[in-house]
Amino acid sequence: MTLAVPTALSGPSPILDLAGVTLEVNHLGRAVRFYGQVLGLPLHHLDEQRRVARLGVNAAQSLTLWEPVTRQPNEPWLAPLRARGAGHLHLAFQVRPEDLPRCRTLLGTHGLPWQEIDLGTPDAPDPTLYFFDPFGHGLELRGVNRHDPRQPLCPAPDHPLTPDTHTLPVIGLREAALAFSDYAAMKARLPRAYGFAFAREQEDRDFAQFTLGPWPEPDGNGTPHRWLYAWDAQVGLADMLGGDHALLEFYADVPAVAARVQAEGLPCVADAGRLAARDPDGHVFVFRPAPGR
Repeated sequence: MTLAVPTALSGPSPILDLAGVTLEVNHLGRAVRFYGQVLGLPLHHLDEQRRVARLGVNAAQSLTLWEPVTRQPNEPWLAPLRARGAGHLHLAFQVRPEDLPRCRTLLGTHGLPWQEIDLGTPDAPDPTLYFFDPFGHGLELRGVNRHDPRQPLCPAPDHPLTPDTHTLPVIGLREAALAFSDYAAMKARLPRAYGFAFAREQEDRDFAQFTLGPWPEPDGNGTPHRWLYAWDAQVGLADMLGGDHALLEFYADVPAVAARVQAEGLPCVADAGRLAARDPDGHVFVFRPAPGR
């Protein structure tokens, strides 16, 4: 069968939501404790041999932690793509806006230096808290408007999975930011090769936003949608960096993404209804069917 070469996105995006992120860490036990005791993410799976742990963020989203072992893939089916966890990734979590004051206190209680930046406007403030995990990943807590009618495929729940007064009340993954060696090529390739919905870019720097949903949406002020960012180093704005060799999972119309990936000629593998593709910059994207489909 010959596949037509998809052009730039002309209809709805086949990318529906952010499903999961894998972080590379140098000590799995310490990472599991940090994300469990500080962010309240429950442990769902632990593979001591492969040095992989999967934690729940909510019922539809997960965080995977991987301690690299020489010549051993984090997931066997991804071995042909040489998938790794992300290095120094910037990752944002959703919290309820009313919980931000408690988050400030909890970060101090856990001994974590943090800074606050208001990404909103005088009429609609959007305070955001930035801090780092022990492995150099830049983390962010961002309020989400759970009552906005423009909900993503997997809306953030009203309560965290672990209602513990000593852990940050995280209710969802919001965004991941990646580094690309050729910004202009990336900006053309992500919509063409996978179907990501380009939303906007900043005028003064290499910073592109892709909405993880069928249509581009405005970002900011509590938007409930999820995002993929491509940027240069964020020195001066929380000093966050875009991640290298990231492994991200998305809910998607998998056959539609597969047609684009194959037409682009990208290395890819399939397993149990999932598709994984290796981007020229070394990132590996996993596309999986939406829950219930």
